[in-house]
Amino acid sequence: MKRQGSRILLGLAVLMLLVSPAWAQIDFFGTAKVKPTHYSNFDFQSGKDDGPIVNEAGITAGEHIRSELRLGWKAKGYKWSIKMIAEADIIMEKDNADRSFYAGVDKEAQPNTGSEFGIERAEFLYAFSPMLELETGWDIRALDIKTGGLLFGDDHPFIGFRGQLAEQTRYEALYLSVQNRYPLSSASPPEWRGSSADDWRVYTLKLVQGFGGKSAALPESPFFGNADAERDTLKFSVSPIYAYSDNDSREAEVHYYGLEVTGQAGWFKPCFEILAADGEFDNNSDISSWAMFAGLEMTVNKAFNPYIAFRYTQGDDDAADDDVEGWVGITDIGRFTGLMGMDGGILGEDLGQSYGATLYSFSPERATSTNQYGGISNRGSGDNPGQKLLAVGTRGDLSALVPKLMYKTQAFFIWYDETANLNNVANPGDKVDDYAGTTFDLQLLYAFSKNFSIDYIFSAFIPGEGIEDQYGDDTAFVNALTLAWSY
Repeated sequence: MKRQGSRILLGLAVLMLLVSPAWAQIDFFGTAKVKPTHYSNFDFQSGKDDGPIVNEAGITAGEHIRSELRLGWKAKGYKWSIKMIAEADIIMEKDNADRSFYAGVDKEAQPNTGSEFGIERAEFLYAFSPMLELETGWDIRALDIKTGGLLFGDDHPFIGFRGQLAEQTRYEALYLSVQNRYPLSSASPPEWRGSSADDWRVYTLKLVQGFGGKSAALPESPFFGNADAERDTLKFSVSPIYAYSDNDSREAEVHYYGLEVTGQAGWFKPCFEILAADGEFDNNSDISSWAMFAGLEMTVNKAFNPYIAFRYTQGDDDAADDDVEGWVGITDIGRFTGLMGMDGGILGEDLGQSYGATLYSFSPERATSTNQYGGISNRGSGDNPGQKLLAVGTRGDLSALVPKLMYKTQAFFIWYDETANLNNVANPGDKVDDYAGTTFDLQLLYAFSKNFSIDYIFSAFIPGEGIEDQYGDDTAFVNALTLAWSY
């Protein structure tokens, strides 16, 4: 009788859940990307094996197949939402496929090869009001990804607030725990530096003020592609940016100040940012640097959207003095910026063994290794040579010629800003040439359906005299194919 009563109660509970209003909407989604890839000559020397190359799946080189496997879910209710994405990003090999566990064996510094699956991204939100929304987790956050990506964009752990202050005014304030390690030491003071010795905290504030929208004030002129009043969009947003990097690990404190501008006037889409860094190391060396980006895209038609852009980071002219002038952001996110970015182009891969731009970064922040105070893995050097980069490219949808085919192609012309801290191996004693080289990218994407696509990237870095003076004269290549399923 008790068992029967329990079944009745259980049935009533299930029925109440089925007929009651939903507490939350829950959605599942995911992607599976398989990426056969070949790297070659990342040291610009075809007669020598490349050094280790780091990508999202770990350390590799040459020919390999990487898989990026994601399973995500999100739930949303009144004023709140939760999103989590589990991911396994691996270089495909027998150990991964068999999920081998090596008990007591240090196999390539990976004692449990094959178990790299966990929560890659998480986002938790609660809106107290339109003006005050709590946010935390470790999802993507960025300060300038819509322009040059010179300062910050990454999925570091964060907690903060954002909100809508007026119809076209919003803000975001974040605390980023980039590094939170507690070294255990038996040393006595003054040798022991304390439990915060290897921490790195970042505090950010960004205000976005919009102007305009759909406006008949834009002249009906062929110059704007608005001869028939069909391209009457006139809008801009201006964003002051501030970030404070409290980098105990590098014994450096840096204040970043900046301004980002994006907009559209007819078929012209300009974007611009300027940033300054001001700080010091605990040894009293001064950090003072700046960077800027400017770009202009023309949305001519579906098939042809040309752009031109310029990216600048200041370089250091003397590693021996106390003035640290090479630009280092919190995380250079050039690879994923809207205009120049390409997920797989060679300049956004790990060129740390030569040019000095590491994974995701376009700037040569690892061309030197002294006075480090930021960047990916906290290894960006303030004595780096900086960069002047001129980019031209175009992208579009070629469905009128080949249904479901899209493309992007671009060329970067790259100069060092300063070369005094670089070593001329080819001609010892001579100054390294300013011209680093030219990159070329071509991406083709064919969407078989909304759930499956294939894209191919051919990318090359042709060394200029500046690279030849230091490394070699062989062209570096990336050939990457992506087979992508999504749901």
